[in-house]
Amino acid sequence: MPRPAGTIAARRRALDSAASRWGARLASPSLAVEQLLLLRHLTTSEPDGERLGRLVDRALLVATRTATDELQVAAFSDPLTGCSNRRAFERDIERELARCARAELDLCVIAVDIDGLKAVNDSQGHAAGDRVLLQVVETFRRAMRSLDSVYRLGGDEFVLLLPDTSTDDAATVMSRMEQFGPPAFSWGVASYVSSGTNDVALLLAEADDALYDAKRSGKAKVGDSGPRPPDSPDVPDSERRPISRIGVPEHDT
Repeated sequence: MPRPAGTIAARRRALDSAASRWGARLASPSLAVEQLLLLRHLTTSEPDGERLGRLVDRALLVATRTATDELQVAAFSDPLTGCSNRRAFERDIERELARCARAELDLCVIAVDIDGLKAVNDSQGHAAGDRVLLQVVETFRRAMRSLDSVYRLGGDEFVLLLPDTSTDDAATVMSRMEQFGPPAFSWGVASYVSSGTNDVALLLAEADDALYDAKRSGKAKVGDSGPRPPDSPDVPDSERRPISRIGVPEHDT
């Protein structure tokens, strides 16, 4: 006697859900394929092997698709903070620059450096430093719009990407972040329109220069989230770590 269509559909949904959860836990398409192909081989000897094989094929498709998605997310995410990473920034900024050029819109790149993170790591341990990183990312997200993005390039260095945003508007966003209080961070902004370039390395270099000018002057000339701890002195040119270079430099955390 054939089963009701509703029962079959419900079981298919349950199978899809289970396969998706399993694929997400694996986060490895090749492992999902390997294990499900083994299961399919085992089911062929069963009396109802053909029907079971079709079910395994369906689970194989769903699990590998989910595992592939999870792998994609991991490739473009920072494992500690959950925000996007350098690879994602390099992918996204090219797309946003092209879009802003077509629509004749501005775009701002903001380089951010957390003040005193090394002192926190040295005095309180890296777990405390990790909490500072998580807190500052939460501050960024609270103040940013849905179309804005935050990227961790490595260590205490972040970049914010603000499409359709002028330098004045970017300053307003950063001022909003300052109102959320510590942890303290310094920042510098580069504008696609003001700089007259769509070269990613040049935009990052300009934002990086503005960031360190703010650090050395101790003023909010370009951006500074507030007074830095006494153990965070001005940064001489010889110790500057340019975030505009491809490849993550050595960091303390």
